[in-house]
Amino acid sequence: MADAEYMVELREVSKRFGSFVAVNDVTLQIRKGEFLTLLGPSGCGKTTMLRMISGFETPTEGLVLLDGQDVTYTPPYKRNVNQVFQSYALFPHMTVFENVCFGLRMKGMEKPVMEEKAMKMIEMVSLKGFEQRKPSQLSGGQRQRVALARAIVNEPKVLLLDEPLAALDAKLREQMQIELKRLQKRLGMTFVFVTHDQEEALTMSDRIAVVNLGKIEQIGTTTEIYHQPRTTFVANFIGEANLLDGEVLARNGATVRLKIEKEFELTATDVNLPTDAKNVIVSIRPEKISILSTRPGGDNVFEAYVSEERFKGATDELYLETESGLTLTAVVANESATQVAFHEGDRVFCQLHPDDIVIVQDPSKA
Repeated sequence: MADAEYMVELREVSKRFGSFVAVNDVTLQIRKGEFLTLLGPSGCGKTTMLRMISGFETPTEGLVLLDGQDVTYTPPYKRNVNQVFQSYALFPHMTVFENVCFGLRMKGMEKPVMEEKAMKMIEMVSLKGFEQRKPSQLSGGQRQRVALARAIVNEPKVLLLDEPLAALDAKLREQMQIELKRLQKRLGMTFVFVTHDQEEALTMSDRIAVVNLGKIEQIGTTTEIYHQPRTTFVANFIGEANLLDGEVLARNGATVRLKIEKEFELTATDVNLPTDAKNVIVSIRPEKISILSTRPGGDNVFEAYVSEERFKGATDELYLETESGLTLTAVVANESATQVAFHEGDRVFCQLHPDDIVIVQDPSKA
């Protein structure tokens, strides 16, 4: 049954190429006007999911719905979606204006209306004054803007973007991330974005679907994905994480007392931990470890020494080692009038808030 809330739905979708399973029983719902990112390493299945939405691949099993309509076997040209590629795919012999007009001309739109729509879109992507230039006369960022304008001017229900910023240098890529998100908000259009870059996904997305081995391991807002990873893969792939073995000693409601690596005890907050769980894995983000030179009051404190210090500009990355040899990574703000400096060989005290000790699952051991 169609749901008016969702623009795109994958229902129990699988895609096999011979014996290789590229996408494995995926169900995904993308809301109208949402910026959703499919994030994962190369070969995880995210581009195959995108191609099934566009119609360039047909699922081996399952259904694809667009705005409540089953389009599983509908060819690409009959789906109201457009796609932007990493390679831009512009017509080199056409000007910017002609490239943007191309899709409208194919629809048989009247010339005055077509030209007005094209110019409006060229202005929207900040290319006014470049209408008569050829793609070879443009920078990488400008060519990407032309590709976006050409895709959006047709007013598709969904815009699909397959690593569209990968070919740009770091500075331009950051600028385009901001511009792309602003454009999506302004248009209110559904964007489905594919990337392997975690920072890019966190910067732009309303929600992120983390893909691994053809499955969606977790889907949620950027803050949910980063601060509450559910699996070891998500914790490791999004940012950095200290993954430690824990033993459940006691629990009281959502409060769980853990023995970490058979060395020290910590209290965590977790409402989803199964009641019979005994051995768990905990994820601790490096920036969540509070580093102090004297023992603080309260719980969740353990001792360590700084085995290595790495200067990162705004932050210092500290490699910590406990008495038994357990190693962790911490990140602290770089030295300032209010920040104590820590250096290699320093004995320190580490403190954690219970909410920052996240119990995760390891699907490979399930």
